[in-house]
Amino acid sequence: MRRRVVYAVIAAVALVFVAADTLPNGLAFRNAASTKVLGMGQEQQVLMTPRSTSNYVHQIAKGERIREQHVVEFAARQTLERAKREAAAAVAGEWQPWMGGSGGGISVLPGVGGYTLPARGTFSSGFGPRWGTVHQGIDISAPIGSPIYAAAAGTVIDAGPAQGFGLWVRIRHDDGSITVYGHMYDFFVSVGERVPAGMQIARVGNRGDSTGPHLHFEVIMNGRHVDPVRWLALHGVGIN
Repeated sequence: MRRRVVYAVIAAVALVFVAADTLPNGLAFRNAASTKVLGMGQEQQVLMTPRSTSNYVHQIAKGERIREQHVVEFAARQTLERAKREAAAAVAGEWQPWMGGSGGGISVLPGVGGYTLPARGTFSSGFGPRWGTVHQGIDISAPIGSPIYAAAAGTVIDAGPAQGFGLWVRIRHDDGSITVYGHMYDFFVSVGERVPAGMQIARVGNRGDSTGPHLHFEVIMNGRHVDPVRWLALHGVGIN
């Protein structure tokens, strides 16, 4: 009878350790566990190996991909809703940016000759060699959530997740050049959308291969990266 009680206690302890390996949210850590009984009247010893975090990390990455997908879907909905509002306003006789000519009704970051800074903040890293590689853009540090603006008028050709950038937006401008905006927290434009210079397209984040909240800004001309500071300077915009 005593042996049955001892075995029942051992089984209950084993079930407790198995249950402890399952998290409340359904994530399970797979651990190797062994139980050794030293004999009647001797102490029971349970040996546990360190928990593996691979499944936990995988679940985090999966959650981040789902969140980024929701950001893309939200941006698409916002773009459609804005387009509907602008179309209704145009029917009512209000000037809209896509009509051409001149008019009002749009809030943009002031610039020079159709060009403007992509963000307001601290210039933290330049174009060229850095850390044994080539930094193909410039970095402008700013708090998370700070506005990011289209540096010039153009058409959005990419908006969403991108390796190394976390989230990015790419805009093709009327002269064929392309600007790239990376490490964003979120964005408000969709592929194919026409944006004017100075329009807010996103917010500063710290996603991707980033060491702190900032905008990574690139300029591509004729398939080659060029120094964004010089590109902006050629168009009358200086980096403070």
